[in-house]
Amino acid sequence: MHRLILILAAVMSLPLTAHAQLDVQLELKRRIFLRGEPIEAAVTIRNLTGREVTLRDTPGNPWFGFEIFRDGVPVPPSDPSYRNQPVTIRTGDSVTRTVNLLKLFPVNELATYKARAAIYFSESKKDFVSQQLTLDISEGRKVFTQTVGVPESLGGSRGENRVMRLITFQQPKEIVLYGRVEDEATGTILGTYPLGRMISGAVPAAEFSNDNTMYAFHMTGPSLYALSKIGVNGEWLGQSLWHAPKGRAAVRKNRDGDMVVVGASRERDPAAGGPPVPKLSDAPPVPIPAE
Repeated sequence: MHRLILILAAVMSLPLTAHAQLDVQLELKRRIFLRGEPIEAAVTIRNLTGREVTLRDTPGNPWFGFEIFRDGVPVPPSDPSYRNQPVTIRTGDSVTRTVNLLKLFPVNELATYKARAAIYFSESKKDFVSQQLTLDISEGRKVFTQTVGVPESLGGSRGENRVMRLITFQQPKEIVLYGRVEDEATGTILGTYPLGRMISGAVPAAEFSNDNTMYAFHMTGPSLYALSKIGVNGEWLGQSLWHAPKGRAAVRKNRDGDMVVVGASRERDPAAGGPPVPKLSDAPPVPIPAE
């Protein structure tokens, strides 16, 4: 049986990390996630063997993996043939590997899951596991929904549609706006992306370009807006910040079919060393550059 698909009896027989030659720690960015969003898991492995070791896959035994349970039942990986590149750790050193659990396991149902990292050391033929963490998959509040067709230029066929949504999700310290793309026929989530903090009471908006790319526009701070672009097939196409010191800003499609931001100027990216941001009074509706 594949090492990633473990029965409960096997889990109970694994050695305790407190007495391990390899100390394994699992960290999650938080414990509550919106259904379909990336679940970032950071696994740190510390070498306490007293010598340099190399972790590598062996037939049927990948060295890096996870044990995921739902209601006490193991959740099988999405791809049983998951493989890893070897990693060498010097004595006393640590390495950290960050992955998206949603890419490895189907943990996108509304439920509570338990997860821990499992590291297989082929030299000693032992598994070393992290502490077990609980994570909840929840749902937010839908504030915008629009069904659109998939253009033939983007691989769509006649009658193929996507449901584009904006969803607010209460996190411990703030409300975060998300964009989501679903296949209308199957309900499959093609992409869920956090778009940033949302000011309480502000209403997010969305507009669509000619190829049905969604331009989500929301207030993320005083006089500050975020413009996020999400493709009809669930692609993340980037985000930019816009400054509107006077009044409200909006995103619109002009007569030529171009997307423009009205009432705001684009924030300069300090890392790019771009030109100064023009004053709002000097600027007409600002075309959104392709990225």
